[in-house]
Amino acid sequence: MFRELKTLHSREPACKKRSDSDHLRFIIHRKENDDDLKFDFAIELNGIKSWAVPEVPSMNPLDQRQAKEDEIEANKILETLEHSLTEEAVGAWDKGNYIPIDDNGNVLSEYEALESLQQGSLKFFLQGTKLVGEFVLMKRGSTNWLLIKRHDEFALYNYYSYETVES
Repeated sequence: MFRELKTLHSREPACKKRSDSDHLRFIIHRKENDDDLKFDFAIELNGIKSWAVPEVPSMNPLDQRQAKEDEIEANKILETLEHSLTEEAVGAWDKGNYIPIDDNGNVLSEYEALESLQQGSLKFFLQGTKLVGEFVLMKRGSTNWLLIKRHDEFALYNYYSYETVES
């Protein structure tokens, strides 16, 4: 999985400096609007980055989920992130920590992760209650992305989707 866990200290002032015990966090909000179910996937990375995902995130690497950058939602999530991650969040489908990684599984600093995201591809290891393992966000167009589970020991190839009726 990981060769060695390194610290997530940033080398540049653009990103918040973190101690060894600090973790980058993620949350996935479940939203229903008139028979329309969507998910907002948000990560801490030099503030909050957020994507609207129209389908439930999958643990199957063969499933590619469309994701669209959602700056407005990121600003809303920034206001409520502390409450959402420390207490039971209303509409939280999954939450936990994530670790940005490179192609070899080496841990990236927050600054390196931000650079990767700006270049159009961010790989990370999710440590959630439902989603676990390596994932990647790959840019496809100006604001369109793909959220894909990577092939690892946590991948579920015969798994279609989580029940979306649960909270």
